Amino acid sequence: MARIARKVTLTSKRTQTLTQISLSRTQRLDHILRAKLILLCSAGQTNISISRELNIDRQTVKNWRKRWCAFEDKLRLIDQEETGVAYTRKLLEILSDEPRSGTPCKFTAEEICQIMSLACERPEDIGLPISHWSLDSLVAEIKKRGIVESISRSRLAVFLKSGRDKAAQG
Repeated sequence: MARIARKVTLTSKRTQTLTQISLSRTQRLDHILRAKLILLCSAGQTNISISRELNIDRQTVKNWRKRWCAFEDKLRLIDQEETGVAYTRKLLEILSDEPRSGTPCKFTAEEICQIMSLACERPEDIGLPISHWSLDSLVAEIKKRGIVESISRSRLAVFLKSGRDKAAQG
């Protein structure tokens, strides 16, 4: 037995703005796709027909239809309070992905500080027969000192680059 999808109704202001987004050549592709999806939902199309037309998963259509409907109260406020570019930005916020937690940090702030501090030391001052750190020699010294059990060269390079960028900004 098929379920009836939630009905999406759009004001003329929403329809006009979503149409502009969907036809844009400068907006992000995910925003363009989602604007098209909402417009098709409001036209009364089924989730299956929308998924076929936009070449996306039916569950994606279902999720975005549900999410748009959940924002109805917020959308009413936006319709009343915002105009122009501010209005478009608010709709784009709704069409954006929700923040994701991601994986937890593998290194603590203290460990990163110790790594950066070690990178600022001269290798010859601690008795190493080199004049400058290489990523490999720095990784070896970090492990030797027990700052962290393991760290990849690429992760170390990211830390060093982010420290350099911040020093250049400061």
